[in-house]
Amino acid sequence: MDEKHKTFPNALEALMLVIALYMAEYLVGAALYDVRGALSMEPRDLGGMIMVLGYGIVFTALMHYKNLSYRELFHSTCIAGRPAMLVLLPALALTLPLIFMSMVTLNTALVTLFPMTSQDQALLASMNADSVTMIVAICVLAPVLEEMLFRGIILRSFLGQYPKWAAILASAGLFGFAHMNLYQYVGAVIIGVFLGWLYERTRSLLPCIALHAAYNTACITVDWDDAGRAQESFALFSASTWLLALLLGAAGMAGLYRALQAPATRRDR
Repeated sequence: MDEKHKTFPNALEALMLVIALYMAEYLVGAALYDVRGALSMEPRDLGGMIMVLGYGIVFTALMHYKNLSYRELFHSTCIAGRPAMLVLLPALALTLPLIFMSMVTLNTALVTLFPMTSQDQALLASMNADSVTMIVAICVLAPVLEEMLFRGIILRSFLGQYPKWAAILASAGLFGFAHMNLYQYVGAVIIGVFLGWLYERTRSLLPCIALHAAYNTACITVDWDDAGRAQESFALFSASTWLLALLLGAAGMAGLYRALQAPATRRDR
């Protein structure tokens, strides 16, 4: 299948695309809210369904416009997927503790420097994974759908229009913007840069989804809206824990570098 409109979206169009996604989710949410009784679901448990339907509307139009198959969207590399995953997944797993600990510490610093308002606390509390529906939405649906949009569509297009790091940084900025709050924005941008680099090297969404899902799963173990705990101390982890995470992270990054040091062989045909 020959992809059309390879330069869609550009930076401005990508911003409009994110806004259009929120509009689609708002309209779907408004419709489902009225029938939540028939669905026997609490309003917050509709989140997963709203996400799937909202993204579904956007992707139906996008995939038709770009004449792009989902297979090509997920894995547009000339290297077979399974051997690459066997190398990448263990390396990514080794980096996860350091990434998670760094993001927790960063979030602690943000909450200390910019104390949460009651509105901020209510917003983040609404995202707590306190039901099976929310766990599935956070750990499965969000990683898959967000990677499809921000790396599979937006970054894929940006890499054909802008210098590599400009494309990665711009897509990461949009990824952070989509989270709509300061406390998630900064972390999302940093994670987005790493995921963008990973996508640029592999041209596959599979390792991006795997890392994103693992990170989200780790995050639900932390109560992000506990501002009081966040202000107690920056020493959330012991020195030995940091040392172990640094050693594992270094080993993981070395493995990633060795696996991805020849990106030219992995680019789109």
